[in-house]
Amino acid sequence: MVRKIAVAFVAAVALAGLVLPAQAQLNPFKRSGFELTPEDIQLLQTAAARLYEGETAEVGTVETWSNGASGNTGAVQLVQIFEHQGLTCRRLQHDIKVNNVENTFRYIFDRCKTAAGEWKLL
Repeated sequence: MVRKIAVAFVAAVALAGLVLPAQAQLNPFKRSGFELTPEDIQLLQTAAARLYEGETAEVGTVETWSNGASGNTGAVQLVQIFEHQGLTCRRLQHDIKVNNVENTFRYIFDRCKTAAGEWKLL
């Protein structure tokens, strides 16, 4: 359970797009074989945004992404629309296939729309 929480936290940081200067850049996924390039993260974020920002996306809708340069691919599925403390929220499931790694990585995140109109991780 602790490992799952730690992995989810590290993934949330990466998916949020936090980038360090090139000389200080660390890859928190290197030990697990989960390595995404900055381009992969941008493609993943763009696919996810189409699901949580759009008012017409229905539960079950899937957006895919693929980076020919890295060989990494993924799919993002809208699995739930709900309210949390008066905020509109979306639960997204990310299935990520890293090139040359046998298993697919799965992460589930909730994003909620703030009163200011920004989507934040819950």
